[in-house]
Amino acid sequence: MNTWFLITGLARRWHCTSLVVVVLTLQGCATGPQPESPESAGPVESCQRWYADLDRLVHRSGVSDAQDSRIEGFPQLRQSRWTASFRSDAQINDAAFDAWFGQMRELGDQGSAVEIANVPEAEWVGVLPSAGGKLRKQALIKTQACADLLSKMDRSREPRRVALLAGPGVPDSYSTLARFLGVYAVTRVPFSAGVNRWQEETQRAFSARITPEAGLVQRHVPKPSAMEEVAETLAGAQRDALGVPQLSAELSERLLNRHAPVMEIAPQGPFDQFGEMTLNPDGRPAVETAVPVVYRRIAYARQGGATLVQLVYLYWFSERPKTGPLDLLGGALDGVMWRVTLDEKGQPLLYDSAHACGCYHLFFPTPALQPKPAPETGMEWAFIPAPAPRLKPGERVVLGIAPRTHYLSAVSSTADFKGSPYQSRDASQLRSLPLVSPTDDRRSLYGPDGIVSGSQRGERYLFWPMGVRDAGAQRQWGHHATAFVGRRHFDDPDLIERRFERVRALPAEARDLTDD
Repeated sequence: MNTWFLITGLARRWHCTSLVVVVLTLQGCATGPQPESPESAGPVESCQRWYADLDRLVHRSGVSDAQDSRIEGFPQLRQSRWTASFRSDAQINDAAFDAWFGQMRELGDQGSAVEIANVPEAEWVGVLPSAGGKLRKQALIKTQACADLLSKMDRSREPRRVALLAGPGVPDSYSTLARFLGVYAVTRVPFSAGVNRWQEETQRAFSARITPEAGLVQRHVPKPSAMEEVAETLAGAQRDALGVPQLSAELSERLLNRHAPVMEIAPQGPFDQFGEMTLNPDGRPAVETAVPVVYRRIAYARQGGATLVQLVYLYWFSERPKTGPLDLLGGALDGVMWRVTLDEKGQPLLYDSAHACGCYHLFFPTPALQPKPAPETGMEWAFIPAPAPRLKPGERVVLGIAPRTHYLSAVSSTADFKGSPYQSRDASQLRSLPLVSPTDDRRSLYGPDGIVSGSQRGERYLFWPMGVRDAGAQRQWGHHATAFVGRRHFDDPDLIERRFERVRALPAEARDLTDD
């Protein structure tokens, strides 16, 4: 876990009397602890000015973090599509509002910590007194104190609560203007035909189940861990007033370890080795393949009023090599995402995958789901090249990755865990990586627009009428538009709800006949 995220949690536990920097810099706390009531305008205005100054510094340094959206008028909060989906639920009662507010406060704390960590140390000179300490740490402590003060005001004042509840959600990743200028109603027809051709080719690859000779396949297995079932622990996890399970760090780790897939690929070059993301002194990303690494996160979805836990795995390759000068799909960096959605009992319900560009979204439902029909012909809805494998006790999913393109070409299962182990990292670390340089400066893998600089593809010049900016470029979480025809995001909280419905459980006798 990144040091700055640990500091975020620690800073919130310190008392005001321990915040020496805040005592020196916040009006109203200069001669004693923060006031009991936020009615005094002095400290509030000071904190609002601090956030405004911080935003200007972050913007000037080019380190704005785009993962979660800022909320106008509430600088200490940020929102995702997931948190925005609870706006109506948050109006039910105070407990629901507080749970919703807490989600956005957590995202705000994380975003501020990332940006403060990524502002070069030299940029803080003159912004804060040194007071014998590191300036980034001072800025983080001050930001946490201000976040506490503003949050207390926002929770206690009815007009602030009403304004927050009435605020807009997260904008989608599509440009309506680009679709208008590109005559989307007409150009979507040939694009839809192209999508159909890709789906047919992908379906043939999965149906053929062609595998290279065993001696050519490299097998990468998750870090060895106990295979004990954690479903029961998840099913019994405490839930907040919104029904969101409260996962401990230990349970999250166990879930991510338990469902991490085995990776199989027959490499044709170094570009087929996944690894750890690093940043060169000039900030350019590079993949260090000496140590295979997966980046992981916990996410959530909603279906039928229930909150479902999702486990997301991201594998980075150094490039998708071009086949020639006219290859519009090749370029630097290539990320493959694999996601496991668990049902309320902690069992796999749905698997899906996409590349880090948002492209090639595939669904693999278990027998507990069946797809709903698309609302209109031609739109990208829920392409299912194969059903999910039925895992026996102790088995894991195996992902077959095609060389060069890194297309997912096979999904199977195994109880054989022989292979080269790969390590895991928290995906949040990609938001603040150390530069390979003598300084202690850091940068995010992603730019302020959520795009990985240098990963652009030639396809963007042809695909812009579909409204997806920089089509083919690798993207940050929260910015994966996964359909050219229609609108769909990888992190849509209702992605499953809209496209699938639960299948009523069959009696034991019927299940036995079905399995036969």
